[in-house]
Amino acid sequence: MLCLLFTFQQMNDRRDLLLSHGRASAEQLVELIHLSNGYTFEERVEWLDKSLLALMLDREMIRSVQLYRADLTEAGTEEFTLVSSAGPRPRATFTPAQLAGMQAHVYEDIDSLQVLHPLDGGEAHCWLAIELRRPYFLVGTYQIALVGLIGIIACALAALVWAVFLSERAARELMHFRDTLKEIGRGNFSIRAARSRSQELNLLGDQINQMADSLADNQVDFQDNLQQSMDDLRQSLDAMEEQNIELELARKKAIENSRVKSTFLANTSHEIRTPLNGIIGFTNLLLKTEMDELQRDYLQTIQRSSESLLTTINGILDFSRIEAGSLVLDHTPMNLGQVLEETLQILAPYAYEHSLELVPFIDAQLPPSQVGDPLRIKQILTNLVGNAIRCSEDGNIPVRIAVYGGKGSELMARISITDIGNRADDQPRHELKQLLSSQNLHQHQFNSNGMGLSIARSLIESMQGSIGIDDTENGGFTYWFQIPLVIDRNRSSAIRREQFPGCRVMLADPNPMTRQQVCQQLELWNAKPLEHGDGETLLPVLDQMWRHDALPDAVIVDTALANGDFDRFVAEVQQLVDTCQCRIIIQGSPMDLRRCYDPLRTRVLAFLGKPVSREGLLRALKRAVPNQSHPRPNTGSFPSLPWPDKPRVLVVDDYEANRLLMSELLRAQNIETVIASSGEEALSLWRKQHFDMVFMDIQMPNMDGIEATARIRSEESGRRTPIIALTAHVGTEEKSRLLTAGLDDYLSKPVSEAQLTHTIKRWMEFSSQRNDGNATTFREPRLVDISESLKLSNQDPNLARDLLRMLLKGLHDDEQALTQLMEAQDHKGMFELVHRLHGGCCYCGVPRLRAATEQLQEQLRPQREDASAEIRVDLFQRLMKEIRRLRDWAQEQDLDALFGLEPQSVEAAE
Repeated sequence: MLCLLFTFQQMNDRRDLLLSHGRASAEQLVELIHLSNGYTFEERVEWLDKSLLALMLDREMIRSVQLYRADLTEAGTEEFTLVSSAGPRPRATFTPAQLAGMQAHVYEDIDSLQVLHPLDGGEAHCWLAIELRRPYFLVGTYQIALVGLIGIIACALAALVWAVFLSERAARELMHFRDTLKEIGRGNFSIRAARSRSQELNLLGDQINQMADSLADNQVDFQDNLQQSMDDLRQSLDAMEEQNIELELARKKAIENSRVKSTFLANTSHEIRTPLNGIIGFTNLLLKTEMDELQRDYLQTIQRSSESLLTTINGILDFSRIEAGSLVLDHTPMNLGQVLEETLQILAPYAYEHSLELVPFIDAQLPPSQVGDPLRIKQILTNLVGNAIRCSEDGNIPVRIAVYGGKGSELMARISITDIGNRADDQPRHELKQLLSSQNLHQHQFNSNGMGLSIARSLIESMQGSIGIDDTENGGFTYWFQIPLVIDRNRSSAIRREQFPGCRVMLADPNPMTRQQVCQQLELWNAKPLEHGDGETLLPVLDQMWRHDALPDAVIVDTALANGDFDRFVAEVQQLVDTCQCRIIIQGSPMDLRRCYDPLRTRVLAFLGKPVSREGLLRALKRAVPNQSHPRPNTGSFPSLPWPDKPRVLVVDDYEANRLLMSELLRAQNIETVIASSGEEALSLWRKQHFDMVFMDIQMPNMDGIEATARIRSEESGRRTPIIALTAHVGTEEKSRLLTAGLDDYLSKPVSEAQLTHTIKRWMEFSSQRNDGNATTFREPRLVDISESLKLSNQDPNLARDLLRMLLKGLHDDEQALTQLMEAQDHKGMFELVHRLHGGCCYCGVPRLRAATEQLQEQLRPQREDASAEIRVDLFQRLMKEIRRLRDWAQEQDLDALFGLEPQSVEAAE
């Protein structure tokens, strides 16, 4: 910047110098012009030329000099006339207009550099133009610029040398700092940074030294703390080792206590279930005999109470199994609506103590038969409905079953219970709501009610269902749960709905909710219900209908119309029967029915207990309007099995009542029964006689059922006798142990007629022809052989279960594909599909399906390229029959329980 400023200053000085030279020359010429006024014009011009030439020669920097005079032309314009000139022609000329009004100045362009100065010569106006030599001026300027540039370069080089020197010195000091920090990083906290010539680097060195001092102090403290921590840890490890020893001893003691508890619970269960088997079984048999309604109600109360006791026992066992994580569900045919009605009838007396009515609403879309665990569903309902009763008083508790669609043969059943909430404190109900909505059950401390609900929730989650609780408008709660069920299509297809087309039934009941329930059921049977809720006007209304010959076919009168005055109620009912000739059905609670049973038993047609069940309502309507009903086929709930000959069955049980019960149940199935009271006696009878099936009790003195079964299996040859376990000692989770021991299936005590019929249907198969007058024998292997599956999988139960599950999963698609290939006569496709199916059977214990696929495969092998060949229809039908049997078997089984495994979680199954 100084160089540029200096250069510009020099250029301005030279310009001023030129102007001063031009002004001096002009002043000299003016002076000469004034001195030559006395001479002639020619002399003056000659003298002026000589003066201009002398002026140009005196200046080395002047190229030429011209003197102009401004004259007026004839047109009145002014133009320049060259008066005198010295040197070459100027490179630039000027007009008067260009110089008008201007003072002395320097004109500069690319070609010319001139100094213009006006001359005042009296009348004449002249301009002196001195053209300078441009190189002279430019060379001087360039010299000045060159000097400045050299100065700049010199200064820059000096600054660069100084900067390099400073940077090298700073780099050396920073390298020293780097080495110091490396040593500190390696743990050498004694090293220190040296002093520097720079104040800033001195500050950095001081900070590094302070950091090293701090790290050294921290290292000392760390070593002290580490040593202290090691000492403390050593002491803690010694204490933990002692605690581990104590915990191991406590664990062994807890395991032993758990084993003792489990043994106690199992023995207690066995001791209670054994007499319950006789109570429930003989009660069912007695219910099939002729008796009046009150006796039937008493027997049904005994039956439900026994089943309630059974549910309580199951609850105790289930709680123990839930804690141990070994709960396994049962899969048996059931009717969910009937399970609900039986549960409500058991809880009804408890509800009536608080002026409550339990009202069941069953979805008409619910199939008549499903596969599930009825006892545990009943246990869930007992807990939820019982809690609703404890929270309510004086009103109705509706219990609804709603059905939602599912995948394939599954359905989703939703059961909801709504309480009133007028007899409950807010805090306990809030805790119950937290219990049903919390993700972790183990965080809660349960009272008796909470424990029952926790068991119910655990059972629902084990069924892959869900449970929840919602608030209602009247301050109560609605408990609901959803569970998936499998439709039992084999039993559902054989059941038809009852029909009462055109039958008019009047329902006189002051409770609108119970009227709604009964009317919905009547409409489902195509009957026409008439509702009446006022007891005061019932007699006049029916009398008026009688006079107009419009009496209903039956009248259901609820005992609630009595309002406590049963004498008047009985008199009115008698008047309706005698005067109006009405067909009366008395409906009410068991206690109210007993109060009016004796005076009305000869006047009315039926007594209907509340809560009203579909079976009870149907039985009452059949008595009241026998000509209106369209009964279902005469098969009964559990029909006698159509055996061509009486099969012989051996029943082994050490309890006399159980032997007698099984004999009665089997006799009703047209089966010849032989009984044995011990394992030794059973083995002796089996050696001497032929039996088509054996029902074997497990827990018996001396030789138990498992030992007796093992002896039979070791001695039999050729024909395998199905042996079914009868046990009250174990649950479903022990099924794997029984099957592995050689038993084919098991029945849990108390044995129901439905379970017995279902088991006999599964295992008993007879040919239509008699063989030498003896009962048909089993010549085919077992449908599913668990022991063979375990053997094929190298005793790996997880692998055996997965292989069998994979085979069962594809049976439905294989069945449809085989049917289509058979219709299309595609021998090659059938051979490939049967060959693949046979390969899958070779890794599972399904001997009958394996044999069927092998026979059909060998028959298809030479015909797979011959489209004109015929396939043996009997072999194809046998294969399809075995596939359907295996599919039906799979719907009722829990593979985890069969192989003795814990149930898989929902996430793992997905």
